[in-house]
Amino acid sequence: MATTSIYASSEVEAIPVIDFSDILSGSKDLGNCPQVKELHSALSTVGFVFLTNHGIDKKMVDKVFKMSETFFTQDISAKKPFIRREHIGNDGYVCMEQESVNPTQPGDLKECYNICKTAIPCPDLLEDCIKDLFFESNKTLALKILEVMGYAFELKDPQFFVKRHQKIGQGSSESYTTLRLLYYPPLPPSLNLKPGQLRCGEHVDYGSITLLFQDPNGGLQVKKKGGGYIDVPYIDGAVLVNLGALMQQWTGDKYPATPHRVLVPDDETVKERVRQSIAFFVHPDNEVLVETIDGSNKYPPITALEDTFRRLKQSYFPVD
Repeated sequence: MATTSIYASSEVEAIPVIDFSDILSGSKDLGNCPQVKELHSALSTVGFVFLTNHGIDKKMVDKVFKMSETFFTQDISAKKPFIRREHIGNDGYVCMEQESVNPTQPGDLKECYNICKTAIPCPDLLEDCIKDLFFESNKTLALKILEVMGYAFELKDPQFFVKRHQKIGQGSSESYTTLRLLYYPPLPPSLNLKPGQLRCGEHVDYGSITLLFQDPNGGLQVKKKGGGYIDVPYIDGAVLVNLGALMQQWTGDKYPATPHRVLVPDDETVKERVRQSIAFFVHPDNEVLVETIDGSNKYPPITALEDTFRRLKQSYFPVD
């Protein structure tokens, strides 16, 4: 199936939509598959792409959204026992304004729950679907995308990226790959926004790639190369894939990590709606040394763990 654009105007950069079914079916040689070339084109220009027919059951995604909402709508006293503690790893609950993904701006107006599968207590209502089946489904899709990227980049070993992501799900002591539930609570008209404060500040993701499931409530924007932003739509059943900062470094800027943000709506009615998303942030194994694969040495080599620590320390505020 050909790549399609959800933007008709030539004045904006398009986020392509690619049918992933042929790739998952194994019916085509990845070295000559049109969808591989389409993915390469999308990632090397926009840095974002929608995948349809990606193999993750929408009913399971919807179930996780419901479980997530049940957790976040509890009283804060029920969530605080699971709060993220840096000395343990990345797992746990992140409260409102605890994190600013743009360190130059105030704390983000969102709550999160991070799951790296470290052996710490997890809320019972998040346990089954998220820690096992849903986490593993995202892992399977992520590894297939990384394999396709190896072919798209015409690497001598197409499994190059896959081989460096073998410890996903073994906890943050091995890989910082994180399943993150995001909850943007209703914002009352009486809320006094701090200057520059957003639901999620402008940033690029950490790591290699991100898989994102959205609800229909909108707010996500992707920055265009020439300035301005693209409003990212909701596509029922699709997963949005984008590149992380380490992948940009690995590929010597050929695969860009594109800045993006989540706005506070101007419309008071929309502002009072809940917004949810689910992100699967894919990181290389901690010990992997990331060097530019084209030999250009545009970036100094760094391990995946060093890069993650550096970025996390910039993003989080201390909690009591």
